[in-house]
Amino acid sequence: MRFIKLKVWLFSAILLLSSSIAYAQKDFLSASVNKSADNRVVIWVTESERVLFLTEMRELLMASQAILEASLDDDMDRVETVARKMGIKMLKGTPKSLTKKFPAGFIKLGPKTHLGFEAIADESASLGDKIVILKQLANLQKSCIACHAAYRLNVQPLKCIKN
Repeated sequence: MRFIKLKVWLFSAILLLSSSIAYAQKDFLSASVNKSADNRVVIWVTESERVLFLTEMRELLMASQAILEASLDDDMDRVETVARKMGIKMLKGTPKSLTKKFPAGFIKLGPKTHLGFEAIADESASLGDKIVILKQLANLQKSCIACHAAYRLNVQPLKCIKN
């Protein structure tokens, strides 16, 4: 039974990673998207959008570390609290002005990430199996890696107004 669960988990992880890469490649091959010197798709944002977005990514990273630590301490209440904040609640807080700038592949990765945190919160609230939670977190971080490998934020240059 354990071997079957491992195979299902491994298959799911491979499927998630390959679909993430496929979405990123689709954006990369799009003629309307700029590419950076390091061959990542550039997402053009304002300085304030960049600050907001980077703050959110740091929160996701800190939440991942807190979930890891709380899981190892068998503190499922803390796992749920931290994971739930990064789930759908955070996703719904992203301004529409920012999301309309995202390429299609990026748009697919965002909800997967937040739903991954929701799944961790759900597991911690139900069975609270730390091995399952750690596997979910490891799988979730593959989306982070795929996104950082495929995309970068660049600040739009301010347009000068000539008098």
